[in-house]
Amino acid sequence: MRRGDRWLVGLALLLTAVGLVMVYSAGSFHAFVRYGDSNYFLRQQFVRTLIGVAVLFACSRLSLRRLEAMAPWLLGAACVMLALVVAMGHMSNGATRWLRLGFLSVQPTDLGRFAAVVFLAWWLKRRPVAELGFWRGMVPPLLVLGLVAGLILKQPNLSSAALLLGTGFVMLFLSGAPFKLLAAPLATGASVVAVALATHPYMMTRVNTYLGFVFGGQLDHRGAGWQLDQSLIAIGSGGVLGRGLGGGLQKLLYLPEAHTDFIFSILAEELGLIGVTILFVLIGLFLWRGMRAAARASEPFACLLAGGLTMQIGLYAIANLAVATGLAPTTGLPLPFVSYGGSALLVNLAAAGLLYRVSAMNGDEDALARQRWSREAA
Repeated sequence: MRRGDRWLVGLALLLTAVGLVMVYSAGSFHAFVRYGDSNYFLRQQFVRTLIGVAVLFACSRLSLRRLEAMAPWLLGAACVMLALVVAMGHMSNGATRWLRLGFLSVQPTDLGRFAAVVFLAWWLKRRPVAELGFWRGMVPPLLVLGLVAGLILKQPNLSSAALLLGTGFVMLFLSGAPFKLLAAPLATGASVVAVALATHPYMMTRVNTYLGFVFGGQLDHRGAGWQLDQSLIAIGSGGVLGRGLGGGLQKLLYLPEAHTDFIFSILAEELGLIGVTILFVLIGLFLWRGMRAAARASEPFACLLAGGLTMQIGLYAIANLAVATGLAPTTGLPLPFVSYGGSALLVNLAAAGLLYRVSAMNGDEDALARQRWSREAA
């Protein structure tokens, strides 16, 4: 096996290092108030990072044939864990998204989204939509994807369920599904989102707050719009150079979830436009190298796996940044590699390891990408 793309590993580790620094900066005051230890979140994240780095290097050496054979079992295990969350999960902030295993607390949603990508890559390799058509080729994987998304939505977690469906749509496209058949999953996904909003009032409140801010310039500063207001204050206060690392003010219990969902806002406040630009470049480079690995894969499973994992990380990053800047309604999605959290970090580092593994098997030409467009032109 040839040497893989070191950029994928290097960028993932660099973003994780940025996350360690920002988790300490954004969460130290909150950790001191809540736990009496300003290093609490840093220590937790450091241990998770060590485990994640080990997972990354393990996945970089994992046989893709073995992973492919494990795909149905991995999805089955993820669905069982998601069902257990619904039945006996730990509730926090009005949502049941965590499963406690002894002294550990895991979020099966992250395992579910990872397993769904692996399963779709396995399925679409064997049953191409372009050959089998809509009912035999597209409907079965959509039903499986809908099952996983439904279990995630039951928590409730609309944003993760929606991004999972978006990832599935991209993978169907990469597999060669004709454009005319892709309208069905789009319509289905939009219907699911509409029903979820209608049946969950707090989600609708967030959407109404967002729409009022975007189209009317109105923001409920002391109600549903508090987080967004404090986030924009943090970003606007950073200017070009920022207040300096550790010098942010919004993390002093003004901005909720400063070390998790809104860590980007603290980074913008403390490191300014220059820091934000560097972060964007790092994320953009990682996504480019990931899609490059997918485009150069000469084997369908590797191409779909790399494309799905890369797009999933990209969608999460876009959603998190859009929320922090007021371009999307508030959700509970972390910034990949950077936000505080264990399950998401482990899954993203595992994805980076698998992307490296795919790149190590590739040639120097865009093999499947060229084939895909040649089929469209035919």
